[in-house]
Amino acid sequence: MSAALLLCTWAVSQAQDKKYFLDVITELSSKKYEGRSDYGKGDRKAAAYIVKQYQTIPELKPGLAHGYLQHFTYPVNVFHKKIELSVNGRDLVPGQDFTVREFSPSINGSWPLAYIPAESHKPESLLPLLQSGKYSRTFIVVDFDLINRYYGIAPVELYRMPVAGIIMTHKKKPTFFKSRSGQLQPVPVLWTGPDFPGDARQITLRIDSRMIKEYTSANVIGRIEGIRGDSCLIIIAHYDHLGHLGKEVWYPGANDNASGVAMMLTLARHYALPENKPKHTLLFIASAAEENNLLGSEYYVENPVIPLSRTIQVIDLDMLADNGDRLFLETGPEGRKALEWLKAINSQHGFFKTLTQEPLSNDSDHYPFAVRQVPALYIMVDGRAFDVYHTPLDDAEHAFAVNYEKLFHLLTHFISSF
Repeated sequence: MSAALLLCTWAVSQAQDKKYFLDVITELSSKKYEGRSDYGKGDRKAAAYIVKQYQTIPELKPGLAHGYLQHFTYPVNVFHKKIELSVNGRDLVPGQDFTVREFSPSINGSWPLAYIPAESHKPESLLPLLQSGKYSRTFIVVDFDLINRYYGIAPVELYRMPVAGIIMTHKKKPTFFKSRSGQLQPVPVLWTGPDFPGDARQITLRIDSRMIKEYTSANVIGRIEGIRGDSCLIIIAHYDHLGHLGKEVWYPGANDNASGVAMMLTLARHYALPENKPKHTLLFIASAAEENNLLGSEYYVENPVIPLSRTIQVIDLDMLADNGDRLFLETGPEGRKALEWLKAINSQHGFFKTLTQEPLSNDSDHYPFAVRQVPALYIMVDGRAFDVYHTPLDDAEHAFAVNYEKLFHLLTHFISSF
């Protein structure tokens, strides 16, 4: 097939980009990729798939001199084997009834339970109580909301108390994380759902964890040259997810964040067309290890393909396959002007009913750029898909494409405004 005919055939296919958007989500959230993390090299399989997608797009070239992949290594604690919990002899289901915090060590045995009263959660009460050694052979049960109120999201001082382990009870289904998986804590920590009994006497628990000191992942980077060669925009979406909690339970990550990758690829297909040639060079970064505390984007900002001083805007696409009419947005001081552009574009065209600006936080890949004074904007669609955030139900059946067209047009208007 001639190059001209190939381009024509490919251009006609752009009418199917909503279908392509869903196809990418369905593919990346399938069992083949094992949750796109360290289990079964699922992240590497996902990276290879994204490379193949890049290679189908005319005008999109490898982002690095040696190809598309920007490799880096990091430590990670993994749960690839047994995860078992029973309470008073009743088996609980991992990923549904409970999750294991990502920094938990291996453990195997049975222990008594001690429930800490609500009034004893304050540091002036709880810390001396635990330091006494009274619970050195006991799992304590505490309320997650109270712990979060008094100690913050990372109560490291509790993890180092002389207890056998900690169970934090939630009012909703427990979620799983990997953001603090680079270092083990002394005791195992479990999150349980609202059905955890309030009067159990004993648990039997097995956790098989393993610390991989140097796991290798890669950012997947492509570029479309702009009319001007002195500046670039970065469109970034993390392709990794949570992998496995034990051998059987895996996390598909359809909305988080196969959807961001799918939108990024449709934007690349759009700007590869001759009539849409961008003014500035566009870098498309499918980042790795975002769930492991933004490690892929952190590596990129320390090893940029184009100097950060020439990066005029970063657009971070994260969790877009949702059905709400509200966008969550984050940016730093340097990105406020661009955020106002986005708001004006949205107001002019009536794409989304509500734009909610949240304070800058380290919850996604815009953050490493923003703290280095690079204008960086985080975009997330809010809706029902968020109800299954970081659970095994974040699959293609719980992803929505109803906002695809208006989000795509909002983004292309925004990108073209630079």
